[in-house]
Amino acid sequence: MKKTIKTKNLSLFSIIDLDQLRQENHLENAVLTDFSVAWDRNVYLLMEQPSGKQGEDRLKVPSIYTVVEIKVDWAEQRVLETSLFPIGLLKFQFHFLRPVGDHFLLLGARCAYRENGPDTNAWIVSRDGMVRSRFCLGDGIQNCAVKEDGTIITGYFDEGIFGNYGWDEPLGSCGLIAWTPEGVPLWKNEKFSIYDCYAISLDEEESLWFYYYDEFRLVRTNFKEDLVFDLPIEGSGAFSVAPSGDTFLFQGGYQKHNKFYFLTRQGGRLGQIQEAVPTCDGSKIAAECCSLLDRRMLFLGKNGVLYGGVLGEREE
Repeated sequence: MKKTIKTKNLSLFSIIDLDQLRQENHLENAVLTDFSVAWDRNVYLLMEQPSGKQGEDRLKVPSIYTVVEIKVDWAEQRVLETSLFPIGLLKFQFHFLRPVGDHFLLLGARCAYRENGPDTNAWIVSRDGMVRSRFCLGDGIQNCAVKEDGTIITGYFDEGIFGNYGWDEPLGSCGLIAWTPEGVPLWKNEKFSIYDCYAISLDEEESLWFYYYDEFRLVRTNFKEDLVFDLPIEGSGAFSVAPSGDTFLFQGGYQKHNKFYFLTRQGGRLGQIQEAVPTCDGSKIAAECCSLLDRRMLFLGKNGVLYGGVLGEREE
């Protein structure tokens, strides 16, 4: 990647101004903990407000959580409806929000194995804030995706694979697991030596794509058959897949997490590379972070505005 790389615009549209959202809904001190596009094509935000209560166990410091659901017309590039669901005070630190059926999965990236067993870091919560079930999906969760049928997919970083927080036999030792909505394992990675699952994504057929350390390879699996690709990026933390399966958008690798690249599939390799420049109404966007779980992409600007776009459409 030392040679000069051509640039290409990535056209986005504005979805929501977070400062305005906070002001209009009494969420002034709320922090945006997670944001993503779900299987239903809606955008979901997890807002967290510190309760002010402190405890010795930082994994279980209580916070007040609110879920924001934004229905978007992706073709017309406009917001149709925004709804808020006050979940209330929960005594656990959550990092991921994903809808599962009619309910919400709140998932903590960290959980400890204690004398009486592991923390239950996965909570299924109804839209009125009722906790319906709790179970453990392991410590050290790097990323999470949920399919339309409720299948939960978790990828793990090194501490979740090799052990910490009292885990002698980590649940995530294989690096990547698919679960039922009740937390029962459906599939585990048994073929690839994953030391850190850097990124996962789903395509239009809901096949799983994952990118891992230390081989820096990209894999597509339907949990029965695998396709493996080499690519010219090391250390990317997120990517999107176009419906064709031939075009990708990757967050830049090591020391380049504020850059993005289009990659084109050429046989068993993602070869052609172009730098993607996020723009909205002709102006460049300084992206602070992103969520690229499928072809519908989200970028949080440094200006506090959440932008969206669709890979394979409207790039210039």
